[in-house]
Amino acid sequence: MRRIMISSALLAIAATGCKTTQPEAPEIVINAPPIQTCAPVSSLQKVVIPAETKIRYAITMIDNPPYEPIERKEKQVVVVKPAQIIYVDSEGKEVLDICEDVERGATGPGVGEMIPDGEG
Repeated sequence: MRRIMISSALLAIAATGCKTTQPEAPEIVINAPPIQTCAPVSSLQKVVIPAETKIRYAITMIDNPPYEPIERKEKQVVVVKPAQIIYVDSEGKEVLDICEDVERGATGPGVGEMIPDGEG
């Protein structure tokens, strides 16, 4: 019986022991200014890469008996790769992240389209 009483006393002492808790960590707030990841248009240079074209000739022939046939030869300038608009920085590197909404990419007649006389 004595053992039971000693065990009970030890169990009661262990159960009423102090509970330790971590102190609450202070909240740290850092007010950092926003970082601008895009480039303003004013700091960039607009570059227009001209379209790649090829020249072909179309020949039209109409029979015109008893006279010579009527023949017409027409020069056509056809776009192989459209013109491109890009923006570069002071180091000459292309910039894709621009703050303002600007025209860039393919422009003008598309692939396979003809360029009117005077433009090509």
